[in-house]
Amino acid sequence: MKRLFLLILLSIPNISAASDNNLSIGKTIEIESKTLNETRTIQVHLPDAYRNGKSRFPVLYLTDGPGHFRHTVGTMNFLADNGRIPQMIIVGVANTDRTRDLTPKILVSKDERFQNGGGADNFLSFFEKELIPYIEKNYRTQPYSVFSGHSFGGLFALNAFLTNPKVFNAYISVSPSLWWDDQRLIKDAETFFNKSGSLDRTLFVTMAAEGDRMIKPYNQFVNVAKENKMKGLIFANKEFDDEDHGSTVLRSQYFGLKQVWDGWHMPRDTFSQGLGGVQEHYKKIASKFGFDVQIPEGLINNLGYGALGDKKLDKAIEAFAYNVKMYPTSANVYDSLAEAQETKGELKKAYKNYTKAYDLAESDNRNRALFIKNKERVAKLLAEKTQITSE
Repeated sequence: MKRLFLLILLSIPNISAASDNNLSIGKTIEIESKTLNETRTIQVHLPDAYRNGKSRFPVLYLTDGPGHFRHTVGTMNFLADNGRIPQMIIVGVANTDRTRDLTPKILVSKDERFQNGGGADNFLSFFEKELIPYIEKNYRTQPYSVFSGHSFGGLFALNAFLTNPKVFNAYISVSPSLWWDDQRLIKDAETFFNKSGSLDRTLFVTMAAEGDRMIKPYNQFVNVAKENKMKGLIFANKEFDDEDHGSTVLRSQYFGLKQVWDGWHMPRDTFSQGLGGVQEHYKKIASKFGFDVQIPEGLINNLGYGALGDKKLDKAIEAFAYNVKMYPTSANVYDSLAEAQETKGELKKAYKNYTKAYDLAESDNRNRALFIKNKERVAKLLAEKTQITSE
């Protein structure tokens, strides 16, 4: 369809329009857990692109789901829409007994307030043996998962990383309660990071302005991780001095996801290299993260319109034709290809693709009327050309 793109927008993927008028960010399901011997409530968000194709998506798992599901979905979509991270499936887990599930066994402290704690290993087993297999069975997932937890959930993230790091590919620990059990995880971290070998994982830890009880063990953990660098591990941390324990989660998710997907965003110079440069960038992404990555439809569409605006018609057609190949059920890609072909004077090809766009468009597609106008306009041009030729 005809449109003008500002140069600054060329690297930003288009946002796909939903096929209905309902606004929903996810659904709630219940899982009967044999590991936990109880029913667990799970919230699942599927990205817009999930409905529009057969692509697979990495998964972000959250503790404290009811409290952090909505804003994390918004953060993920904002970053993905701006090309900073991939679209992700988000799975939030509701609490039943938060202290029990999120805290490691008490081995040092004798604090009577937390005698119901210590179930973190069992809760991690629930993720590994039940929840992750369930999500992978019922949804189109990529072999890449991220875990994020806050407070006791941040403590859980670090304990999972130290005890069974291969459950998730990346960990975001937000304001971890490392004071737990007389700061025992600091010693566990020293043992862990002093190990030889390598670990292809990402760990991101944050802290707000929360006082010595929280900050001192956090600083100790950060020092241990930085002084004993483990091959293959990407470790990063960030403090938010203007946030408190509750408010720090949103910004921690924002910076944490950017850190996890560092290298995903395509450099501006790459876009100027055309389709080949874009394809090469996504090959590097696939190699880094270990799964095939499909270039977003909107990004290629913008690439094509950039070439069309520069009157590089062959480059525009090359980009639009690639989109048709990758997204054969999208009406928009056929319309864009037809526009470039019409501009070049290839009217028969343009008519064919305008027709395809109209045929594929859903009845509630806001551009359907434009598709038929494009088709009728080119049909008239073809008729006039045929009449002139016959005369």
